[in-house]
Amino acid sequence: MADAPLGRGEGRVLGLLPPVTVRQDRAWRRQMARCFDDLAADLARDGTVRPRCTGEEMALRLGIDRAGALLRNRPRLVAKKVAGLEEDRRDFDWDWYLDVLFEDHDVLMLFDACLDGIEDSTSEINQALGLAGPAPADWFSPFRPGQARDPGRGFRH
Repeated sequence: MADAPLGRGEGRVLGLLPPVTVRQDRAWRRQMARCFDDLAADLARDGTVRPRCTGEEMALRLGIDRAGALLRNRPRLVAKKVAGLEEDRRDFDWDWYLDVLFEDHDVLMLFDACLDGIEDSTSEINQALGLAGPAPADWFSPFRPGQARDPGRGFRH
């Protein structure tokens, strides 16, 4: 049943994605999981992240949302984890991160039930807004060809 659709909230983090992703197959889910891995590798290597595709933007968005929830719900745990790190005035300024790290926030419209079908490039709303990449099949195409990740990097097992 690896290709069975996920129900809303199922599949842990993948269940937090917009409803339009629920019916994506195992290969798509692996690519989405790789987006999280790619961002984590960037952060470990460079200390920064810069999403290169819609999938990575969504992964980063979910990560920022999770960090905000942890700060609200487990402030002592967060304080313990960041103890000893250099402070910055932007620490915990989630809105600032959302502004500077993302190309745009168009993909978030996929969470709005009133905009059901917006991912279809032939829909009137999609065309009127000039959206690029909201269809799940397009999430892993790089924003800029020069930013493409190595296609042979493989997947985590």
